[in-house]
Amino acid sequence: MQSSWGAGATPPSQDSIVHLLHRFTYGPTSELISEVRGMGEEAWFEKQLNHLTIDDKEVDKYLSNWEIFNYIHKDMNFLWPLAEAEGDMAKGQIFNSNHMSGRVLHLYTLIRQAHSKRQIFEMMVEFWHDHFNITTLGDDTKDGRLDWHTNDWNKRVIREYALSNFEDLLYATATHPAMIVYLDGELSTKELPNENYGRELLELHTVTPKSGYTQADILDAAKLFSGLRVKWPERWYQRGPRPFPQGKTFIDVAPFATMLHGERQNFGTFKIMGWQRTVTSVDQVLSAIKSLFNYLAFHPETAKTIALKLGRRFVEDNPSQKFINDIATSYTASKGEIKATLRAVYKHPDFKSAYGAKLKRPGEDYISVARVLDVWPNFTRVQKWQGINKEFSFPAIIGNEVASMGHAPLSWPFPDGYPDTATNWVNASKQVVRWNAYGNFVQGNIWNEPAWDKLLPTKESNLDKQIDQVALLLLSTQLGSSDKNSVRNAVSKVFGANPDFTSNYRNITALIARLIFQLPVWSLR
Repeated sequence: MQSSWGAGATPPSQDSIVHLLHRFTYGPTSELISEVRGMGEEAWFEKQLNHLTIDDKEVDKYLSNWEIFNYIHKDMNFLWPLAEAEGDMAKGQIFNSNHMSGRVLHLYTLIRQAHSKRQIFEMMVEFWHDHFNITTLGDDTKDGRLDWHTNDWNKRVIREYALSNFEDLLYATATHPAMIVYLDGELSTKELPNENYGRELLELHTVTPKSGYTQADILDAAKLFSGLRVKWPERWYQRGPRPFPQGKTFIDVAPFATMLHGERQNFGTFKIMGWQRTVTSVDQVLSAIKSLFNYLAFHPETAKTIALKLGRRFVEDNPSQKFINDIATSYTASKGEIKATLRAVYKHPDFKSAYGAKLKRPGEDYISVARVLDVWPNFTRVQKWQGINKEFSFPAIIGNEVASMGHAPLSWPFPDGYPDTATNWVNASKQVVRWNAYGNFVQGNIWNEPAWDKLLPTKESNLDKQIDQVALLLLSTQLGSSDKNSVRNAVSKVFGANPDFTSNYRNITALIARLIFQLPVWSLR
């Protein structure tokens, strides 16, 4: 996305620190800009790559205050007994535990994005969620079986490997129950191996169609993965009624609740593109899968796939071929190390010069408001969620609000993940949704009300000066003349040409912020 600016419009800041924070965080804040200025851009970037050394106690403490967050990141073996007990008591449907935990995961994700000090890590968590997309859209997905696993997927796959090694991440995604359920591994049989995972492995996760793979490659991949299935708790089968797996050969696939079902597994010689392996027994299956992943992870087309997607995320919608080649080379040289590849992106000249070349996706736009206003979800205005034999306070409207903008976290319904180019998100009808959402922000209706006295250096009584300092807070630059006139005129229509700040300070300031959030420059990364 390339931007052009008319006379008097506000262009994006040309400050390299602001540019860095626009791309590698969910939005600059005054505090973070000062931090990076003090320690230097490269030192900050390197610190972010070592995310486990960053103290995240502020967001951890906030999450610990609310009991409902104790029920996320749990797997089937934790959630099922709770749901079963609840179903027995209510003599009704078993579903509240997994459904509730999935919805709370959305809120947890937004809070982490808004307030975690580990911003590059959170950005990469979202990146890999899109790359290996598994929806947490609702309990009806895959006949209600998927949500039992998506919280565990978020923690033990995406968050565990987000800044590690692509080959390790690829293996974890393939062997986790969430992927097996989502791409119909549970439906696969020896006679009719389901092709969904084999197809997405090649089409989306690694080499993409440009590599020239064939239907025969997809079918052999499906056969190789035919024995993988979820290791459900025994009571899950008894409660069903569901058919218990038939056979005698069940091998645990650590570290997840996954197993190889020997009687369902195909054997023989598998040929997938330039890779070949003969498997004659069930104990050879996992080593064959690992061998295939090693081949795919370091295939030149996979390197280009990762480079292209990182370019779209952090540089521009259509990265140059030179950028793709350079980053692919760094990826290959580092043997798929994600940190090293990100470092190459940050240091690339195309990144350094790409000011204003990316549009915020709606969820990023929403969270960047929370960040710059330094607000947290308002738990005083909540619904009561009846689940797990008790009621929980839960500001569900936050997730609903982002969903209304088309970008609820972890909720894209298809395997390809949320799109990452401006043409997919420019939509005039969403402007009213944004106006209402950001009105809720500045008025403290859903997130806590902004503390303007702390955010702004002075308590101004002059409209022009107040517009200037609010603009500097939100945009890290001053408004262009026409944008400033537009904001001034809109405020004057509501509060008069010389508004009374003594009695209306918060309302005037909130309106100024709300108007700036509607300017084109705000929507840029």
